[in-house]
Amino acid sequence: MNALTGVLSDLDRVLLSADDIHARVADMAKQIERDYAGKLITVVALMDGALFFVADLLRQIDLPIRLVTLGASSYHGGTQSSGQVKLQWLAGVSFTGEHVLLLDDILDTGLTLTALHERLSAEAPATLRTGVLLNKKRPRAQDSTLDYCGFEIEDEFVVGYGMDYQGRFRNLPCIGILKP
Repeated sequence: MNALTGVLSDLDRVLLSADDIHARVADMAKQIERDYAGKLITVVALMDGALFFVADLLRQIDLPIRLVTLGASSYHGGTQSSGQVKLQWLAGVSFTGEHVLLLDDILDTGLTLTALHERLSAEAPATLRTGVLLNKKRPRAQDSTLDYCGFEIEDEFVVGYGMDYQGRFRNLPCIGILKP
């Protein structure tokens, strides 16, 4: 048994296989290419959860890309959002007049994406679109603008493909639900 097999045994079930994820990410890349044809895209990616998704997506987009990574968190080690978004903004980076694509791993409460969307909008980009790999079906206090979505999922805590629980499970090639 290798280390990955041991980690997979911590899952109650696999929600999305590696093949499912890669096929959908490829479709999203094609859609983004069509929408941004002939333009330089400034991608603002939220780390660490979106790392795998963003890397796979951007490698499939045949357009010029400027990548900016930001840190944002509302979970702070638990399985429920704390309701408080912590942003790590880069000094000296401007988005004025840029075609900005904000990417995150998951739309859950909407707090993080809403806060970032408002912050980026204030910088007067030429366009601002948002994409996520996963969109949880759940009520939200605020509507979040979402232009690209990989999958809609039930309101469950997921790990794998970059998403973690207390720093573990990011390296899973699939997305799954942990055992209780």
